[in-house]
Amino acid sequence: MAIGIFVGGDGGSESAAASATARPGSGPGIYSMNGITNACDLVDPTPLTKWSSTHREDPQHQEFPPNTADGGNLYCAIRYTSPSTVVDDATVDEAGISLQAQFTGAEAAPAYDRWKQTDTAASGAGRASGEVTGIGAQGYWHTSATDTRSGMTYILGVRDSNISVRVEVAVLRAKGEPPVNRDELDTIAKNQAQQALNGLKKE
Repeated sequence: MAIGIFVGGDGGSESAAASATARPGSGPGIYSMNGITNACDLVDPTPLTKWSSTHREDPQHQEFPPNTADGGNLYCAIRYTSPSTVVDDATVDEAGISLQAQFTGAEAAPAYDRWKQTDTAASGAGRASGEVTGIGAQGYWHTSATDTRSGMTYILGVRDSNISVRVEVAVLRAKGEPPVNRDELDTIAKNQAQQALNGLKKE
């Protein structure tokens, strides 16, 4: 079973098509994607190597400049894998992190609103959601665990000024290995969200 790191920036194809009519800047606000050529430069995947240490694939990144549809968006996904330490070598552990930053266009609602509604809609065993304070103007978290509790996905969404940031951290462990600690994933996600805000703030 593979971890559920989302692949492909939200609305990527639409943004790519619209980029031909790109306009400079990302509208009013304190954040900008100017100078960002690789979204993965904003991501620190080091904490993931606690669980898995080998790159599953090259980091995936997308950068779409402002256009008539939105204020621009960035996306990065980094994944690691390694053989299980308690099961046969054919069983692998995985860890991944994704970052999405969407800049609010002049005539669009913040992506944060849509993300929060979608991410927190699911409920039931192994799932929980809540509010986040201390990062940006608004924030939420949502977590979901596998049936065996051997894996967990943690999502953090933040809105501040003209930007929405979404961080997803996912860890999959083989059955019999220590369970994933939600607080650890919470810390990783919060640190990553703050790092992205700092890196995208206008000078």
